[in-house]
Amino acid sequence: MVLLLTIASWEWDGGEGHSWAPQEDQAAALASHYAGQDPSQPTRVEVGSTDNMQIYVCPASPEHPHTDLIQ
Repeated sequence: MVLLLTIASWEWDGGEGHSWAPQEDQAAALASHYAGQDPSQPTRVEVGSTDNMQIYVCPASPEHPHTDLIQ
């Protein structure tokens, strides 16, 4: 099985504490935070309880079912 896709609940900082933001996003993060939005979660997609989901596929045979992993 090989990794096909990772879906993260948060773009950066794990969604807790807002201890850091990428340099290029700091101004937007501050403005969005004051506007009541969460700049680290622009898509508002949340997997489980703020987890990440990985989807795996079999490269040898497309008939094999996909597998997922939530961490």
